[in-house]
This record gives sequence, C-alpha cells and structure tokens, in this order.
Amino acid sequence: MTQMQQQSKGIESLQLINVALSVMNLNQAIAWYTDKLGFNLKYRTSAIEGIELALMEKNGLYIDLIHYPEPINLELEWKDPPFHLQITGLRNLVFFVDDIEAANAELKAKGVYLMWESNFLPHLETKVTAFHDMDRNLIAFWEKNEQILNYLQTGNMKNSL
Repeated sequence: MTQMQQQSKGIESLQLINVALSVMNLNQAIAWYTDKLGFNLKYRTSAIEGIELALMEKNGLYIDLIHYPEPINLELEWKDPPFHLQITGLRNLVFFVDDIEAANAELKAKGVYLMWESNFLPHLETKVTAFHDMDRNLIAFWEKNEQILNYLQTGNMKNSL
C-alpha cells in the first residue's frame, strides 16, 4: 500500500457528520429545532454522568442536542452580526436556502425574531438572515447562488481585493 493510499483512509477521508450543541433545556431545544427549522428527532438517549442526548436530522444534516445536568452558559457578551465574530469559538450555524424571502416569511410565521434580515453581502452577491435559537445560539441562512458555490470551491469572491 502506498503512502497516498494510507492517507486516503485517514484525514483525507474527513467529512462533517454532525454539529453538537449544548442546550439549557433538552425538551425546549427539541421542540424549537422541530417547530422552527423542521428537524426530525431521530432518537433521544441517556449518556454518561447524567448527560442526555437528542439526535436531530434534516436533509442529511445531524445536530446533536446535548443537555448536561447543570448547564452553564459562559458567553458573557452577546453581540449581533457582524460583531459576534469578535468572540472566539463556534460563532454560528450556517444553512443554505434556495429562497431567503420565503425562508424569512416561514421563520416569522413561527415567531422567530430575525435580527439581521436579508442583508446583502456584495462580495458574495447573496442575502443573509441571522437569528437565535432558544439558547441564543446564532443561526444564519444564506441564499444559495453560483457566486457562493464558486467561492466555496475556489476562494474567489466577485469583488475581492
């Protein structure tokens, strides 16, 4: 076996399978991700040290909702986009949608407050909407288009410096 073949079974095979979020209340989190974003509960189970897990799925994306018996939120300062990027760590979940105006209308109808609604990003020629879940985790919808797909593949932005 060549070195390249060995590598292809290691880091070269890397792919994202899920995102894990610690939540304050597992029942509320399951309800929010089901009602607001249309995720389906695959299963709920107990883990070590009294930790409970709920695996949610939508369109092949899995989100682990994790509840520790005595949760602590250490986020001292909440900032709206784009200032949320000043704080290091996982900053937001980003989802593509085909029609951001339709997605915005659906979220509003479900009582979700949109703090950053359809903001146009000229360098990617797309609109972005940002909102929080029940624990103030930031979620963003990006309207999918050819410019973003090109950027993800090449790193080239239309108006790059």
